[in-house]
Amino acid sequence: MYSTHPQIEFWQIQNIDHPDFKVAIALYEQTFPAYERVPVAWLQEAILAKKAQLWVGYYQEQLALMSILYSLPSQDFILLEYLATVPHLRNIKIGSKFLNYIIDFVKKQSKTLVLEVEHPDFGEERELKQRRVGFYQRLGAKKLQDILYILPALDGTKTTEMILMIIPNKNLENLKKSVIQQLIRELYTEVYRRHPDDPIFNWIENIKDDIILTDN
Repeated sequence: MYSTHPQIEFWQIQNIDHPDFKVAIALYEQTFPAYERVPVAWLQEAILAKKAQLWVGYYQEQLALMSILYSLPSQDFILLEYLATVPHLRNIKIGSKFLNYIIDFVKKQSKTLVLEVEHPDFGEERELKQRRVGFYQRLGAKKLQDILYILPALDGTKTTEMILMIIPNKNLENLKKSVIQQLIRELYTEVYRRHPDDPIFNWIENIKDDIILTDN
């Protein structure tokens, strides 16, 4: 248990039989559209295999937040796969408090936190998407310059244009091309279970140079 203030607590749920597991999953399904959600069965398998962690946040003993963290095989990266808060409790800034805690949690393991953020140049609600990018930047996240990351169509309908952001555990100005390519391959194969022959992998080979980390 981790407490940021007397009325807010964070816990990791390690057992899918925990009474709040279903509550957290219901919030997950209510928050994210089907084309961005991995099947609940995949989440259960990953949690039981200790590849993924389910975190929940409570406000006044009421579940107010859920998040999935996914440890990638390379051991250097942890993906913040999902983060959702109960709509009427967003004004208590529990999401910000949780992120600050998770950033410290990941850095203490000498790991780098990876964020998949909807690209503000595509689709609807572009101003909201830009504010979300700025929010992560204020927490220390850096964008992978010139990387247009494609989230697979998880329900088979449409892909989503994303920005990859990272919060490194040390000062970095760039990442090697090979590191980025391996990271993206692991996201596709481990988290989203894409077969290596899936065409979504094709664009990875177009990454020609080391990637600059930028605040812009």
